[in-house]
Amino acid sequence: MTPRWLLKRILKWGVELGSEISGAGFIYRNSSYFKNGFRILTYHRITKNPLDSYSLKTSHFKDHVAFLTDHYPVVSLQEMALGLQGRSKLDNGSVCISFDDGYSEAAGVVGDILARFNAPACFFVITGILDKKTEYSGGGYLEWHEVKELKKSGFNIGSHTVTHRSLGALSLHDVELELKDSFDRLEQELGTVPDGISYPYGTLRDFSDGIVQATHKCGYPYAVTAIHGLNHIGCDQFRLNRTTITAGDGLKTFKLIMKGSLDAWRIVDQWGYRLQRPSSSLE
Repeated sequence: MTPRWLLKRILKWGVELGSEISGAGFIYRNSSYFKNGFRILTYHRITKNPLDSYSLKTSHFKDHVAFLTDHYPVVSLQEMALGLQGRSKLDNGSVCISFDDGYSEAAGVVGDILARFNAPACFFVITGILDKKTEYSGGGYLEWHEVKELKKSGFNIGSHTVTHRSLGALSLHDVELELKDSFDRLEQELGTVPDGISYPYGTLRDFSDGIVQATHKCGYPYAVTAIHGLNHIGCDQFRLNRTTITAGDGLKTFKLIMKGSLDAWRIVDQWGYRLQRPSSSLE
């Protein structure tokens, strides 16, 4: 684990514990903002031995899913989006599980855990990796046949673009290529349009009004970000907030996160996003 990640982890624990000790968490949980909010969770890699900040222990993930299905209505991203649009009813406290990057364990232990607890999820995949045109160190990504099996099993499949470059760093022409090419490849392989898109990295510097407009124009039904926080009925469907789960988030920490004890982290996402990650990382 890097010093940067360790500092971020300590700061997050500080926010969570400070929220509870100060009583701010209790006040927040009793607010209409919290009670009427809906959460989308973000996971990346699930592994027995995490080696980076965006990897979570398999045992922790299993504990999370068991806790969620016992205490919350867990819905698909499609159901979440329709409910937020006011086109269907969402039960209070509904939660959605999503995964970025398309790591291979989705077709193995992750899929098995989700199936065991009958929990829906959405997997955002990088089509350039699936097509063997883009490579990243670390490996261990899904193959097309595995993505098709996940779709066949009822999971949502969305786009994470072609090359996982920050859209905010590209020309509008290149943005449109990333959006359209990944959309078309998923439609060709799966026979249906993608279940939304996850902007790579997803901070405020990684998408803009122009990128949102291009995403809508391309045909995506909704888009998710890495901006921390809840979503509310009527919110912008192309700027959906998510709550990122990272290494060290065991069950005790996860319960605090679900209680909203980390929601103040949105301030960091709004104002300190330039300091949150090195631009070359795959997250």
